[in-house]
Amino acid sequence: MSKIPSERIWINRTIFTTLSVFVILTNLMPLQTTPQAWPWPNILLLLIFCWSLREPNFVPVPLVTVILLMQDLLLHRPPGLLSGITIIVLIWIKIITASSDDKSFLAEWVRVSLAFAAISLIYHLLLSLSLVTTTELRISLIQTIFNICIYPFIVLVSHHIFRVKRPYFTRSGRVI
Repeated sequence: MSKIPSERIWINRTIFTTLSVFVILTNLMPLQTTPQAWPWPNILLLLIFCWSLREPNFVPVPLVTVILLMQDLLLHRPPGLLSGITIIVLIWIKIITASSDDKSFLAEWVRVSLAFAAISLIYHLLLSLSLVTTTELRISLIQTIFNICIYPFIVLVSHHIFRVKRPYFTRSGRVI
């Protein structure tokens, strides 16, 4: 396995945490006073999946858990519900990605798209089953489509600005 210097790991963890807090605080700002017709993509979820799949050392699961719980509490969502679903799906997709032979971006994008759809549907289903007032399913699906469409842009920005790159694999499957 390639050896990443520990300073780079801690610097990138700090950058990720700072970006996450910035995204959460941006969600809290009253930028519009009228109801929105279209939902914004979940930038934090996009960052988590992009960084976790490309450089797992930069984004450990406990850090993701703390950030997602903080987001749930600050945005007045059911504490731990979206966090738990996201963590389970994230671990599941990491296992599938590690065991898969196809390491292309298209395969990553398809896996992440299915993960976003699963998170959205499970979250909406659990809220509906517990009789919690929730947004329409149509709005959740539109946000999921926006997440899927914006994922390549997040990967591009992470790759070129923050140097979060996919590891290179040899033909035998070893990481260079």
